[in-house]
Amino acid sequence: MGQGPRHFLNNGAVDRLEALGHEVTIATVDPRPQFPAEVATSFAVMRGVADEVRNALASNAFPFILAGNCNTSVGTVSGLAPRRIGVVWFDAHADFNTPESSSTGFVDGMGLAILTGHCWRLLAAGISGYAPVPEDNVILAGARDFDSLEWDRLSNSKITYLSDRDINNIGIERQLGDALDLLATRVDGIYLHVDLDVYDARVAPANHFRPPGGVTPERLRDVIEFIVGRIPVLAVYVGSYDPDVDPEGITLRSGLVLMETIVANSLL
Repeated sequence: MGQGPRHFLNNGAVDRLEALGHEVTIATVDPRPQFPAEVATSFAVMRGVADEVRNALASNAFPFILAGNCNTSVGTVSGLAPRRIGVVWFDAHADFNTPESSSTGFVDGMGLAILTGHCWRLLAAGISGYAPVPEDNVILAGARDFDSLEWDRLSNSKITYLSDRDINNIGIERQLGDALDLLATRVDGIYLHVDLDVYDARVAPANHFRPPGGVTPERLRDVIEFIVGRIPVLAVYVGSYDPDVDPEGITLRSGLVLMETIVANSLL
């Protein structure tokens, strides 16, 4: 999935955003820690992303993150500090595991748990600007693949959860609009997170971790257009995309259209 960001850039992402009237500057985060273990490297990436987001804001730029994993969310939201941040998180997975609940030990399955302060607290505290996001400021949408203990944790949390079936329901805009309006009373804006395996892999495969179910690119585009026109967006992630599983380029093209949709319609 680390190939995804460069693949988007090599296939017109910058040209499409510039065509909308924006000036685009690219910053690359590629840390090389002394001890390249998964956890240490993950947090080195988070720190680097936080610094680049902070630099972007200092230049009055809008942070749009292309990355291979969801843990960059912690760096992005930390870089937005001290703003009050809400999170709208599209993903096939909840990423709400902790080391104690995970059956795989996969750190990338813990991004939302780190973001909300449930694990790796000492390392997270080393990211400038980090503060746990309150659970009731999070909307998780499209998730459908959970570890059993992870599902228990999510069910007992204050996170608003909308399944892929909910998102596919044409009537969800009213429920989602109410949730966004309530969220807007507590936050300055949202971090919008789009893991592309939220797509239905039968239509648009994104990576090897894709489970059955999901939403079509067209439906996701419509729902996200509704969201970004309803509440201010402070930063965006689009990623977790492996070009090797998308030989026909369907997910590539859908992702590029999604980027355009977000930037063209956001209340920046």
